[in-house]
This record gives sequence, structure tokens and C-alpha cells, in this order.
Amino acid sequence: MQARCWVRRLLALGVGAVIGLAVGGRADAAAILRAVRQITTPTTTRLIVELSEPAHYRLQRIAARPELGVPPRLYVDFSNTRLEAAGLSAIEPADGPLLRLRATQADATTARLILDVPGLSELGTFPMPDPFRLIIDVRGTPRVGPPPTTAALPEAHPALASAGPAPAAPAAPPSRRRFKIVIDPGHGGKDPGAIGVDGIQEKDVVLAVAQRLKARLVATQDADVVLTRDADIFLALEERTARANTEQADLFVSIHANASPNRSLSGIETYYLNNTNDRATMRLAEMENGLRSVTGRTKGDRDVALILSDLIQSYKIQESVSLAEDIQQALVGKTRANDIGVKRGPFYVLVGAGMPCVLVEVSFLTHREEGALLAQAAYQDTLAEGLLRGIQRFVENARVAGNL
Repeated sequence: MQARCWVRRLLALGVGAVIGLAVGGRADAAAILRAVRQITTPTTTRLIVELSEPAHYRLQRIAARPELGVPPRLYVDFSNTRLEAAGLSAIEPADGPLLRLRATQADATTARLILDVPGLSELGTFPMPDPFRLIIDVRGTPRVGPPPTTAALPEAHPALASAGPAPAAPAAPPSRRRFKIVIDPGHGGKDPGAIGVDGIQEKDVVLAVAQRLKARLVATQDADVVLTRDADIFLALEERTARANTEQADLFVSIHANASPNRSLSGIETYYLNNTNDRATMRLAEMENGLRSVTGRTKGDRDVALILSDLIQSYKIQESVSLAEDIQQALVGKTRANDIGVKRGPFYVLVGAGMPCVLVEVSFLTHREEGALLAQAAYQDTLAEGLLRGIQRFVENARVAGNL
């Protein structure tokens, strides 16, 4: 938890504050910084730093030097790391708070990323193992572009020039704003997720439920709906919430199906992002995060792996809890399944979302009855209807409260 305070202090001071953290399990091994990818929204840039091994890293914020034409900068130094020649050209996004990123070999053992972020307001980092990546989220003021062009108004028709003012039209009622939701069917492609009774695969079940939910939401004519995947393809976890941010979505719902070595377990549970020491939740997070070691190979790794919840997303935590409660109640009411409850957990797929977000475990693939039901279109329809009702309840309450 202390590292989260360090991140906040770095940004609050606006001076050469420093963070030093080990990310991953073999930080003593020489690492190669292979590539940096970026996903950008107007207010957030997510950098995905790909390394061959875990590495210690150090963050430092450098104040602007206007007299030298130097904007505020962030240095990210990776110790015992060298740059790979390919794939490390400068990044200059056309939009977003990040103006420019460069990679350089600062010395024989230190690889450095230099980030120019003039309007930086928040910074978050978290590791993603298997394969190892460091995710860097920078949030800040949108870049100011040229003012929009104003189209010239046509001149009045001569016959109307002296006709006096037109009668006032009745005031139109304010339009009901459509909301945008990103639905995330878990796993996909080379990642089948959990395997249930009779070989049913999680990736297939959740895609079917997501497609049915999308059809229902579209039919309400009240929502714009985006699926992170609409086919059996692999999508990295860090790209899923980044897609939601890029779409500037109001909600993010990740759909999964549960599994357990205990074949008697059944029911539905819904998660929001936060740290926990609950062992059952940690085992589930390990499975859904696709990691062999979500809890880390050492205690230090575990502490770093769990620094997830309020680096970027803490101000949405209460809304996420409310969304989870509405979905859980509606799903249980519709399916009559066992109510396992609303819980918190360190799910990587939720990290960095700029909107209320939850992960729903819609039933147990490994339970004999529920697993068989999950393969049936009728039960998938029932789950989609329950999800729809929970989302609608949350949206209506948010509109009444003026939050949507």
C-alpha cells in the first residue's frame, strides 16, 4: 500500500520525487527492453513496456525548464536492462496527454524511457507477468488544438428580411442521453479460460452471453454497445480497459464463468477492483488473470502485484460497487442461482478503467447442473436478461443522481 502513497506524492510535489520498486520475480536477471506500445485517449495514455525479464524500475519527475524549451518530464529507469535495437523508435501520439516518448540507453546497465507530459495529473504503474510487461498509465489535461472551424451562416431570404421575428417554437424537452457500455467477454483465442463439464470452454460461453446482452441493450435504443471481442480471438488484458477508455465508455462489464476443483460449488458472484487477502478470491484472480503466480513468487512480488486499485481508478470505486450490487441482485433474481455475493478482487482486466467497472462470474462451469446449463442458449438468454436488468437499474439510478 505504501507504494500507492509514493505515486501520489510524486505528482503532488511536482519535483524530483522518486519511486523505486521491483516488478516481478527475477529482478536480478539481466532484462531486455523489447518494445513499447501505446493506447491513447484524450485524457489518458497507456504505455505497455515489454521486457524479457522482470526488472527494478525507478520513476522520477523533472520540472519544466521553460528557458530551455523543455516541458515537464518523467524518467523511467530500468536497472540491469538494455534496449533491444528493434521496435524502440520514438512515440508521438496524435492525441492524449503524452506529447512524446523516447527510449535511450542511459548507461551500460540502465535503459531509460523519457516521457514528455505537459499536463500530467496522475500516474499509475502495475506489472503484468506471463509474459512480463510493465503498464504505465499517465493521465492529464487533453492537448489544446486549433479552435473548431465555424461554418458561415446563410443570409436571410429576401422575402423574410422584413417579416419580423418568427414565432417562438415550443421548448423541446431535454434529450435523454444515451449511455455507452463496453462489454468484455473474457479470454478468447489461444486462451480458453476455464474448462467445464463435457469440455465446455469459458471463452465460448461468455462470448455467447455477451452477444445476447449486446442485442438486448441495442434493442432498448438507449445504449451504444461495444464488445472488446466479437469472435474467438485473443486480446491481452491491458487492451480491454484501454478499449473502454478509448471509447470513452460510461460502463465496463467483463463477463466470465467460474470454476473450482470443488465440483459442488455453484452460484453467481460479482467483483469490483480492490485488494484482498481472501484466499478463494486470490485463486480466482490467478485463474482469470491468466497467471501461474498472481500472488507472486516472493512476498515482495505479491505486494507489488496487488498495488492495483486506486492508482487511476479509486474515484470510481463507489460507483463500481453500486454497479456490482445492481448486477448481482438482478442476475440472482432472474436465474434463482446461489447468491455468492459482491466482492472485491485484484483483477487485472479492471485496472486503469476510467469508468465504473465490474467483473461478473455468471455461474460455475465445473458444477454438473450449472455447467450443463451454461452450454444451453436458453440459460445464456436468462443470464443476458439478468445482466440487462442490473445495468438498466444502475443507469436509471445514476441518471436520477445526475451522474450520467
